[in-house]
Amino acid sequence: MNLSFNNLTDQFDPRFKIFHELMLEKVGDVLLLSTFYEAWIMEEDCRLSEAIIHEYRGLNLSNPPRLNWVSTTDDALDALEKKKFDLVIVMSFVADHTVADSVEWIRSKAPGVPVIMLCHRVDDAVAISADRSALPSARTFVWSGNTDLLLAMIKIIEDQRNVVRDTRAAGVRVIIYVEDSPEYMSDLLPILYRELVIQTQEVMEEGLNEEHRLLAMRARPKILVAQTYEEAMALFERFEPYVLGVISDVRFPRDNRIDGEAGIRLLGQIKADRFDIPLLLISAEPKNAEKAARIPAVFVDKNAPTLLSDVRAFFMNYLGFGDFIF
Repeated sequence: MNLSFNNLTDQFDPRFKIFHELMLEKVGDVLLLSTFYEAWIMEEDCRLSEAIIHEYRGLNLSNPPRLNWVSTTDDALDALEKKKFDLVIVMSFVADHTVADSVEWIRSKAPGVPVIMLCHRVDDAVAISADRSALPSARTFVWSGNTDLLLAMIKIIEDQRNVVRDTRAAGVRVIIYVEDSPEYMSDLLPILYRELVIQTQEVMEEGLNEEHRLLAMRARPKILVAQTYEEAMALFERFEPYVLGVISDVRFPRDNRIDGEAGIRLLGQIKADRFDIPLLLISAEPKNAEKAARIPAVFVDKNAPTLLSDVRAFFMNYLGFGDFIF
């Protein structure tokens, strides 16, 4: 008689049956397009493959992705023809073509594969991010040698792919993060993901075995990133029943132009629609603390030395990860 271990697990511990159906679409293979020099710098700085595996093990995450490196756009197109990739990362300098041309050809070869731009300099990232017509939906990040950023980049792709199915299947919660600056997104997104994973692990039952912990991690809240007012409102309206919290910058595009109070307007509208959703306003200008208080929303200064602890306090005190206090 043949016995299936998965069937036994489902039968004797039904709490975890639904977790098997979550996060079905994972990022397994990543194609990295960069020059020889950029690849050498990244490998020397942090040994990318080893660092990613280390990060996944350290956070008790399963199945770390595999990096595949190519140096030219033509090599990237050949690789995409021979193998299925889940994510393409294009560095700011490409040996044979411009970044915009490389991204366009990659998308024509593999239209369903997400593409992320990765720059070494803030100025390059700002210039690429500003050219929304040439790169309409490619997200741009600034590489500073922090491997947590790679983990965050991979996780936003996985969250985006699985959010519709997982919210409907198990009511998985959603955190909306609004930021259009590649520099600040590259700094804050890794902090948000690391804190989210750590806090989710903290609230798990102590009696869970390793397999059940890995399964339960699939039900962690998802982070959905928006870069404009319209994108953020569309996400809120679509996933309103599942929104756990909203984290927003102050200044970002609204009605196709930069609005210095877009974040104030966004959080104000969300508060009017749903008074019970925790809101966090993040800004590099301390004077915006007064505007946050009028919404009301929690305020965090992007440039404060206590940024990490302030974000952690928001997770603990407002998103339900801390102790229950009467």
